[in-house]
Amino acid sequence: MSTPKKPEHALIINGNSAEAALDRKMLFRIGIRSALIVDSVSGTFKSLSKAQTGEIDSFDLIIFGAQMKDGDAQYLIDKLRSIRAQISIPVLAVSTSPTKDFVMRTLTLGYSSFLARPYTMDGLVQQVIHAVRNTYGAAIPAASKPQGNPNEAKALLEPEEDTAETLCERGTKLLKNHHWDSAIETFSQAIEINPKHGPAYVGRAKAWKGKRDKDQYHQELNAAGDIFMAQHEYEAAATALKPLYGAHDKENPLYDAGKTLLQEGDFSNAASAYLHGEKLSPGVNLHQKISRDCMFTRAPQKAAKGICKKIYEQGHEEKAKLLYKRIVGEPARRPVPKQKKVNWLDSYPALSEIVSVAKYSYRAYQAAH
Repeated sequence: MSTPKKPEHALIINGNSAEAALDRKMLFRIGIRSALIVDSVSGTFKSLSKAQTGEIDSFDLIIFGAQMKDGDAQYLIDKLRSIRAQISIPVLAVSTSPTKDFVMRTLTLGYSSFLARPYTMDGLVQQVIHAVRNTYGAAIPAASKPQGNPNEAKALLEPEEDTAETLCERGTKLLKNHHWDSAIETFSQAIEINPKHGPAYVGRAKAWKGKRDKDQYHQELNAAGDIFMAQHEYEAAATALKPLYGAHDKENPLYDAGKTLLQEGDFSNAASAYLHGEKLSPGVNLHQKISRDCMFTRAPQKAAKGICKKIYEQGHEEKAKLLYKRIVGEPARRPVPKQKKVNWLDSYPALSEIVSVAKYSYRAYQAAH
């Protein structure tokens, strides 16, 4: 039985150019003939597609670092796992400070090995051999060479199209690892796909905060707040804008939105804007604010009753009752009309008529005498 073929063409995936250059140098020393460097996950799939269609030499070894420009190693591992049935190439993960989770996720690829930085040439050789044997066993590798219809192979290697939501998930992971620049780039890609995706602006704001750029941080939060308000997502708007209050003394944009909606007769959204706006300006008397805004509507009394009703329907019963009492006032109590004394004879018409005739006769008799 033949022994595994020695790798000749490597694909190096690393967002750190210095690490990538070092890896290529070490690979050349152990006999690798060519090594292509890419710095992103998207670049990885483009290179694999070209190798499958024969545009470039097929790869028989992949070596990747902990961070790419458009994601981290965990994201790359998930992508490689999704195409495991179409392409099996020995994979070697290299990290300076590996975590247990990182190592375990790497091993889930099933044909991989792991190497910690800094590594020696002997260590590299051993792990490359380990990865090759995990992939091919004792057989000569052939799965990584072009097979079948080139267009079919290219289609199989096309990564799933990113959405603003998936990019935000990836960006959030980058934030947790304090990869601020990569996070900014990832959230920016989400905004390119959907310029009205508020969470992407919030994420990018957090990345700028991590880089200690206050101006960009405030700018991104304001943009997020504007987008959420335009979509009537006032709770999200309040959450996004909350960090700005205390640092800035300015008008509450949610109260401004509430006033506009009140004038338009959109009491439901106006109520939501006022309620969530209260989080930004807790010291402002809400009933005075709403009362004043109602005066700028065509029908102040109708507007006041309408807004209080919607606040009640949105689960703030006590607040609605208090606002109604302070803005509209207590309902006017109508005086109870005095009831006329009921004559018992009215219940007996015949007897009443007899009595009336008797009274008339008696008065007539008195008048005659």
